[in-house]
Amino acid sequence: MASPGFLAHWMRAHLTEIAFSLTAMALVVGGPYVNTGVKNLARKFHWLLRYALFVFLAVAGYGILANFVQRNTRGFLSVLSDGQLVVAVLGLHLIMAWLLKRDRKI
Repeated sequence: MASPGFLAHWMRAHLTEIAFSLTAMALVVGGPYVNTGVKNLARKFHWLLRYALFVFLAVAGYGILANFVQRNTRGFLSVLSDGQLVVAVLGLHLIMAWLLKRDRKI
């Protein structure tokens, strides 16, 4: 079995990809709730304005959010010790997978 030091070294070399995977999973988990909230807020708007709001949410909202979350996740992971990094990465992926399973996304 690989030691935590080896795994942490490998993870540090791939922090951008790890942060990207966590960000993508978080958006898949939280996206439907955000979409429902925006839909409820925009229910009384003209249909053209609702479409424009959806396009803005998809392009600007999710794009900016993904960039912000990925950078901060990478920054958070980069300051952890080797053991903390391994536990955090594995734990966060397992929690996200459990949330996706619970919502029947996987």
